[in-house]
Amino acid sequence: MPHADVQALLRLTQSMPGARFDPGDGAVAPVAWVSPADANQVRMLFQWCAQFKLQLVPAGVSGGLDDALEHDSPRDLISRVDPATPTICVDVRRHLADLTSSENGRLWRAGPGCTIGGLPAAIADELLSHPHAHPGQTLAAWFARSGRSRHLQSVDVMLSDGSRERFGQMGAGGVPCVHSPMAKRLIPVLFQMLCEPLMQSWCASDVWPARYRLDALRVDHRRAPDMARLLAGSRGTLAWVEQFTFDATPPGQAAAAEMQSGGDSRAVALEQRIKALFDPSSIFPHLPARISATT
Repeated sequence: MPHADVQALLRLTQSMPGARFDPGDGAVAPVAWVSPADANQVRMLFQWCAQFKLQLVPAGVSGGLDDALEHDSPRDLISRVDPATPTICVDVRRHLADLTSSENGRLWRAGPGCTIGGLPAAIADELLSHPHAHPGQTLAAWFARSGRSRHLQSVDVMLSDGSRERFGQMGAGGVPCVHSPMAKRLIPVLFQMLCEPLMQSWCASDVWPARYRLDALRVDHRRAPDMARLLAGSRGTLAWVEQFTFDATPPGQAAAAEMQSGGDSRAVALEQRIKALFDPSSIFPHLPARISATT
């Protein structure tokens, strides 16, 4: 008889139009592939994950440089994430692709399924200047893998306890403008981590060795601390992004330190600490294993 989590996936696919169920095999756990109609349905899926100990994976963001959305196969996606955990895999392309503007076209708000090519040219051109980006790539995939853009003003996210926040640049002196209890707990701990001697030495170098950009919270004369930059490149493992806000005419910003792809055990330990802080219930996927430069 199927376990409760598998039964939950079966019920889910029966209740949501267009959902598909992959029963898995001995090596891959079952997967429900869904296309939620709006952000409220995503929040409902999140509640299912919390109740039945499922994993919520935004499709196409955790499989490395290859855009897994192009494969359109749940098994291809999940085999590279966490094959042991029954999973809800969310395809953001069909219904979560809204794009609106305000302030005479200066601010643009985009859903995670909006593609880079659908953005205004000034914003799209800058995103496409970075490696591995292409016009058909969703913003969910772009942000999870890189998220580098001087146009990105903020991201609206759902945290692992279900609370919602808007993350972006913080106020003078690094004072966070957040509202949820979880965010108010997270940010002081992150700043404490950043004050550790090892983190300070990494901030002073030309490269940042971890895949979570804790250095985005550094306070100096060049830029304000920015929680959106911390989440950029996190492969969908720390929070669910509901909306992006871009500024078509942003002020100039100093270049951030490059991120290297090495396997420093101290960097891995930092990643584990940050992951545990953001996602203690393991609702979001784990970071993919690091790939050696020789492979």
